[in-house]
Amino acid sequence: MDYHILKEDDVFYLTDRDGGIVLPTDGHVTGGLFHRDTRFLSRLEWMTDPNVLVLLESHPQNVFETFYRYTNQPPSGASRIPRESLLVTRHQWIGDNSFHEEVVLENFSLDAVQLEVGYVVDADFVDMFEVRGFQQVPFHRTISVETRDASCRYWYVAQDGWTTTTQLSLVVHDGSRNRGDRDPGVVGEWRSIHDGGTARQWNQTLIVPAQGRSSLTLTIHLARSPALTTSHTATPGHRSSSGTIPSGRTLEQIRRSHDDWIAQLPTVVGNAPLADWYQQGIRDIRMLQSDLGYGPMVVAGVPWYAVPFGRDSLIAARQFLLASTDVARGTLLTMAHLQGQAIRPERDEQPGKIVHEVRAGELSRLGVLPFAPYYGSIDATPLFLMLLASYFHWTGDRDLIIQLLPQVERALQWMTEYGDRDHDGFLEYWREAQEGITNQGWKDSGDSVMHGDGSFLEGPVALCEVQAYAHRAYSDWSAIYTDLGMPSHANQLRQTADNLRERFQRQFVHPDGSVAYALDGAKRPSWVIASNLGHVLVSDLLPSPSVYEVARRMVSPAMLTGYGIRTLSEDAVRYNPLSYHNGSVWPHDTSLVAHGLRRQGHVSEALTLIENLLRAQAAFPSHRLPELFAGFSFMQYQQPVPYPVSCSPQAWAAATPVFILEQLLGLRPDAPRHRIEIDPILPQDIPTLEIHQIRLGHGTLSIKLTRRDRVIEWDVLANSTGWDLIQAAKGGDTPIKDHGATHRSKEVPGSKNPSKR
Repeated sequence: MDYHILKEDDVFYLTDRDGGIVLPTDGHVTGGLFHRDTRFLSRLEWMTDPNVLVLLESHPQNVFETFYRYTNQPPSGASRIPRESLLVTRHQWIGDNSFHEEVVLENFSLDAVQLEVGYVVDADFVDMFEVRGFQQVPFHRTISVETRDASCRYWYVAQDGWTTTTQLSLVVHDGSRNRGDRDPGVVGEWRSIHDGGTARQWNQTLIVPAQGRSSLTLTIHLARSPALTTSHTATPGHRSSSGTIPSGRTLEQIRRSHDDWIAQLPTVVGNAPLADWYQQGIRDIRMLQSDLGYGPMVVAGVPWYAVPFGRDSLIAARQFLLASTDVARGTLLTMAHLQGQAIRPERDEQPGKIVHEVRAGELSRLGVLPFAPYYGSIDATPLFLMLLASYFHWTGDRDLIIQLLPQVERALQWMTEYGDRDHDGFLEYWREAQEGITNQGWKDSGDSVMHGDGSFLEGPVALCEVQAYAHRAYSDWSAIYTDLGMPSHANQLRQTADNLRERFQRQFVHPDGSVAYALDGAKRPSWVIASNLGHVLVSDLLPSPSVYEVARRMVSPAMLTGYGIRTLSEDAVRYNPLSYHNGSVWPHDTSLVAHGLRRQGHVSEALTLIENLLRAQAAFPSHRLPELFAGFSFMQYQQPVPYPVSCSPQAWAAATPVFILEQLLGLRPDAPRHRIEIDPILPQDIPTLEIHQIRLGHGTLSIKLTRRDRVIEWDVLANSTGWDLIQAAKGGDTPIKDHGATHRSKEVPGSKNPSKR
């Protein structure tokens, strides 16, 4: 992952380690300045003449802002500038639909320095799928460009009439001019370069005074607007941006918005690695936020998936509940707005189905690809219902529940009418869209669902974890309908959940307790061991022997790496630790399995997975876990082996430390009953941990955990929720009201050491 990424709202900048977008020898550029699936700038090369600068450091100030600092090499035939007498700072940041770069040249020598600076730029307005190499047939575009003095404008009118514009402007502050002269001075002009294409070059000779400074500022504004001559409906979930150049927020206002958002979240102290991991996670979630008009939600990840994804956004919002319920609320309202309305096979859409992804690039808008929007996800609909139920338990927001009841009922109807294709009680997927996704669970690569002999399952396919999500959704909503005084709805869903459990145990569970990965179209089970089995533990589908068997499998040497669990057992025919889904490690996957293990009372195994993730996050720069990494074990490699095109940051991975904190607390809020269940645990290497200002309902909760050998003591530092705190232990169903006292949890079993294989 040898790149830098800056992002704010729906604009992100993907660059090399030097902050530029350089044209490679093969001509295929992967970097750029992107806005809603379109690359608005495909080249940004910064240069000096003489070429004497060397990079000292690149310093990300935060997720939308970075600094690059250079000095100069010793004198040579090309330069007489005294060595290391210049400090050049390039400061880049993302604004509202804009990119900014300020270059400051400081001269510490006793003589003035003359230096020519310049840029080469270009814009191609290609679709993100073309950048990723998914569109094999070249898509012809006619790009227009005009220059005037220090301004350069690119624009392109797409086949559907949308106009995209990139406007560049430069201002130079030459330090050789009089200090009182507010005129920025003479600025060079943009000109064509020798290749005859749309690339343009700008150069300016600067005089940097002795022990003085000069500077220049590059500003790039992005705009997109629909055709003006025809009626137009924007891509669902995407507001059009005006063709005019907005003023936007200042850098200080953007900084303040990030600081203010983070300041209202819980704080973690007592263990520096875990606190740093948490801090990086919440900063990355703020970076990945977007707002399509319904409140904050997170896109799936950058650079490749900076768009709303049903499954990804819903799971990340659930993981993030301990830090913020606002992200869940915005995600739920957005998904409700995008809920399927009609039967459209070309998009895998049916009424009530929750969207898979929403793309706004030209290929999707034109229908070349089916992603504007696309509904090819079998699990997003039950995950929507699960998140709304969890949100209710954390907030008690009855108004949102009532507001979204129509969408809830449509989602439940989809599950029984369309999701269950053969009416056998299971949710199954089957691709209808020609260019759609074949495998429609979370492991959606084409080779990720197989039988034991390696052959692929022929559909419709029923995945084990999807049935668990469905069972949890039916059970959760049976309880909520009871709270709402709707007993007939509650009873119907309770019966549906019971029927699903009976069928699942008959068709997915082997007599020896093993659980099938999936059923194919002929209802033949796949007995491959995959991490999906661990997700089943979030429900109550399994009998006790199968719960034990799944827990044992998840921490077996074939699955456990020391950095997390593999997506596929190393004993499987198709195991490949360098693959996307067949043996790699996904941090969110491990966290969800840890959650299921905790829920089923397998504390030792849950701690083992948590300790794996703690080891992994310490090995990555800034404690930022990527989307996935290779599935080699800790005994093979002393740090995780990266996956070459992993998104980083990525929503699931960024929210993982927040979800891990929830597992350590064993926190189960129950807003309708005004109670909070707690069952704390701590890894062996964390003697104490404090979590302050967890928002529940209309108040907050602060907790301190302390390990005393194998016993966890915990103190309620503050509780303004007005809810009773219940210790989840035998005989522990009595409200704890003496908030100043120390409480002793049950003994924590020792966790297995995955490195001793």
